[in-house]
Amino acid sequence: MIKLNAGVHHAATVRCKISEAQIRKHSKDPRVTQLKDERYSLYLRFRKNREQGSWVYMEYKDGDQRPHTLGKYPNLSAPHVFDVLNYYVLDLAQGKRAIFNEFETVDELLVWHLDRENRSQHLSAERIISLKCMVDLHLVPRLHGERIAELTHRKIEKLLMKPLRENNYSISYIRSIFQALKVAFKKAKKLKMIGHNPLTDMVFTDFITAKIEAKGCSLKPGDAQELLEGLCTSDPFARVLGLLMLSHGSRIGETRKAKWCNVCFKTKRWKIPKHDTKTKREVIYPLTDEMVELLKAFKAWQLANYYKGNNVFPQTKRDKAPISRVSATELVKTVSKGKWCAHDLRKLARTIWADIGIDYLVGETLLNHAKGKLDQAYIHTHIELQKLEALRSYHQWLKNCWRSCYLPTFE
Repeated sequence: MIKLNAGVHHAATVRCKISEAQIRKHSKDPRVTQLKDERYSLYLRFRKNREQGSWVYMEYKDGDQRPHTLGKYPNLSAPHVFDVLNYYVLDLAQGKRAIFNEFETVDELLVWHLDRENRSQHLSAERIISLKCMVDLHLVPRLHGERIAELTHRKIEKLLMKPLRENNYSISYIRSIFQALKVAFKKAKKLKMIGHNPLTDMVFTDFITAKIEAKGCSLKPGDAQELLEGLCTSDPFARVLGLLMLSHGSRIGETRKAKWCNVCFKTKRWKIPKHDTKTKREVIYPLTDEMVELLKAFKAWQLANYYKGNNVFPQTKRDKAPISRVSATELVKTVSKGKWCAHDLRKLARTIWADIGIDYLVGETLLNHAKGKLDQAYIHTHIELQKLEALRSYHQWLKNCWRSCYLPTFE
């Protein structure tokens, strides 16, 4: 028999220790409009359909009572509502106003996350495009309409991970998709847009235990002669872009954004500002005499073709932006004919450096890899002096493969 408490705010209020079982029990009785927890000033108010409701915290202060909606049921489940309540009460005590459970389904949260990342402008354009592809092509279609409160390991496996494996996506790409999902939920929880994060205890190895094998290099030192011949017979943009990456081990994203203002022919240095690097750390490449002459000739060729802008690789003659990643990749493809990619030039440079005896930390510095504090201290005192000698030896090795690779002439 249901005992109705006439002393609370609604005649059809039931006092109980709120749980999922109690909610299921009382949702069947249309006379019950809300549940009142015996331990806290917390109510669950049923909606007309009896399957949904709102969590309301009643604050008593200075003789008044103020209702605060914590979230929606079943998006915010009974086991997790008390965690939310603790945070909410703490925020109220500190004069803050908290918001929980803005989203009911996974796709609502993902759309919000993608829009927020796009507006924040702290991610590169390439990363935004990659995130949008993962959200639009994989996460939203496969998790559309799934309630956040009902998201479990089993559903992630069935709806997301298994289909991705069956479609033969690489393990590394599946991991990127899973991590994007986790980041979205983590940020929503941190910003108190949801009260409970069902992915907190999920890790990638719960679903896939196979190790991600390092991708091999499609280019070997023995391919250098054919590679250099292909670069030197390409159009000027493809030639210089490829030679800069091959000669310094720089990334395509960093190289295509090169500015003439950061290339100094007097000091013989090429600087890549930290906002253009993957590691967000500035990198400086010493320029060998051969590279200085090549770049001077390339700049003269640009001036002769009516380009006076600041981009080494402009998208257009109007100089509004450097060449896009897609366009830069296409330039590389015209040389490689699809046999290798831009990153293979970076890998090849690293392999050759090891073969000709260039110090490991010098190579890591040229590659602009992240380093520990001890390595950084050593680098600042010793390695900066060794980078130029390393590149001189390396460029001589390349010239031995194709004598005219740095010939400063453009047609």
